[in-house]
Amino acid sequence: MTRLAPRLAPAAALALLAVVATGCRKAAPPPPPDAGPVASLSARCERRDFSACDSLGDRYERGAGVTQDDARAAALYRRACDGGFAGGCTHLGWLVESGRGVGRDPAAAATLYRRACDGRHLRGCTNLGWLLENGTGVTADLPAAIALYQRACEGDEGVACGNLGRLHAEGVGVARDLAQARTFFTRSCDHGAWASCTRLGWMYESGEGVAVDAAQAAVRYRRACDEGEARGCVNLGWLYQNGAGVPGDANRARVLYERSCAQGNALGCANLAGLYEQGIGVAVDLPRAAASYERACEAGNHPACTTLSTMYQEGRGVTRDLARALSLAERACEGGNALACNNAGWLHNEAPGRPHDPVRALSRYARGCESGNALACANLGSMYQHGLGAAVDLPRARELYNLACTRDLEMGCRLRDALRR
Repeated sequence: MTRLAPRLAPAAALALLAVVATGCRKAAPPPPPDAGPVASLSARCERRDFSACDSLGDRYERGAGVTQDDARAAALYRRACDGGFAGGCTHLGWLVESGRGVGRDPAAAATLYRRACDGRHLRGCTNLGWLLENGTGVTADLPAAIALYQRACEGDEGVACGNLGRLHAEGVGVARDLAQARTFFTRSCDHGAWASCTRLGWMYESGEGVAVDAAQAAVRYRRACDEGEARGCVNLGWLYQNGAGVPGDANRARVLYERSCAQGNALGCANLAGLYEQGIGVAVDLPRAAASYERACEAGNHPACTTLSTMYQEGRGVTRDLARALSLAERACEGGNALACNNAGWLHNEAPGRPHDPVRALSRYARGCESGNALACANLGSMYQHGLGAAVDLPRARELYNLACTRDLEMGCRLRDALRR
């Protein structure tokens, strides 16, 4: 019986962060300007200086000079809002929407954002627009959301401009217009919405509606990264790793990946792991690679889970553990990684020293094949050819081998042709 061992996962998940579907969406309101010592703010708030109440609330929300206390922040923001300070309404709305210090209540947050917007606090307009766009706490109303984004963007509220850029880039609620999207992303970036700088950089790097210009992409990514936008650091690191628009510098790439990984960015951790696994700009360090893949996997990067699974399967950088390998492969498969589905199928039915489960293997191969993995199609064909997990079905086996062949798996072609004889 012909059997295919699992294809190993890629050595590293070194794919460029795909930010094409992201925009600013929404963001926490910016803190008010530093208005002086806590004692002074408290005294002014008691004298009904409601801007001081708002600033003091921000101090408690951030734990700046005081013990962090969301409930206290919410009370101060409420006092500011009730006193007519519109920014307090936006800040309170953010806590209410996220359930910090108060009960989570998106409908109440929408009311607060509307009150802020009516008081000309433009981030309130933006956040109300986001709730309307997504039907969170309110009835979804995309035209109303767009109108709010436009109002806020006209006042140079960067996040709102970024949301308009995203909608124009995707053609959601408006005609798809990449030139207009770029204009909005540029305005958004220039007004401090750093995710839009990353998104704009992607347009230049990928040639989305503009001539490819990796150097300009690097400028935008660097600006985002310098302001703490982790995705900008990842993408800038990728440019340095590949010498695109900047001089090739694997060490600089590593530093940028480390920075983004420390901020919890899954792809940054995965890319860092790839450098250590492959010895790019550093000595090969498989235990360190495994640790970074683990962190990336825990943060939701399914290719990293797949690669880590193969490391456990082979005992590379970690103690060989087939149960752990299977758990990781299953996790990545459930997350939509086709290669992981193939590998899970093999672990279910072929891994030495483990109980075999051909029915489960069949389902994993089927899922991997449906998701585009040629090897999973060939392995599924083998299951049908030999009656493993299902009745023998030679026509189905030939069909699957042919599918693997059309996906450029030479072994699929050979198995198909052998079955014809």
